Amino acid sequence: MSLRHEHLTPEELALQSELDRSWQGAQEALADPELRAYLEQSIERVNTAVPTARLSRDEFLAQTELPPA
Repeated sequence: MSLRHEHLTPEELALQSELDRSWQGAQEALADPELRAYLEQSIERVNTAVPTARLSRDEFLAQTELPPA
């Protein structure tokens, strides 16, 4: 993707426009003290959660194998 907007294709311009709107929405959401506090609390819950049991690669593959035909 080009760094200068005048060199962007129509598809790239559309994507850039969508990215700009998304970024603006995120900035507005983070400016809301209640929403930001909620997000920070959610991140903290995830960071401090007790890890659940993890499967090894082989255990996962064994559980996801298709049954014999």
